[in-house]
Amino acid sequence: MTPNLNRSTALALRVGIIAGVILMIAGLMVDVTGGGEWLLYLGILVLIVSPFLGVIVSFTVLLLEKDWMWAGVAAVLFVVTAIGIIISLN
Repeated sequence: MTPNLNRSTALALRVGIIAGVILMIAGLMVDVTGGGEWLLYLGILVLIVSPFLGVIVSFTVLLLEKDWMWAGVAAVLFVVTAIGIIISLN
């Protein structure tokens, strides 16, 4: 039995958002005393990477379901997003 695409993707996105928000709140609380800036940046990074994780989860589930066409679309989206990230880092 393969995992449900919608539930798996939603769970990955939900975990990413919750983790990012928790890190940012912790960063704000620590920053009041000085030095929590890195937690804020880490929280922002987690929020930025969350949709990328959603694409990876969707791609994996689509492969398990043997839905080759949509897995191909997810793979193209993965590659385009990765190229965008690489270009933005330069």
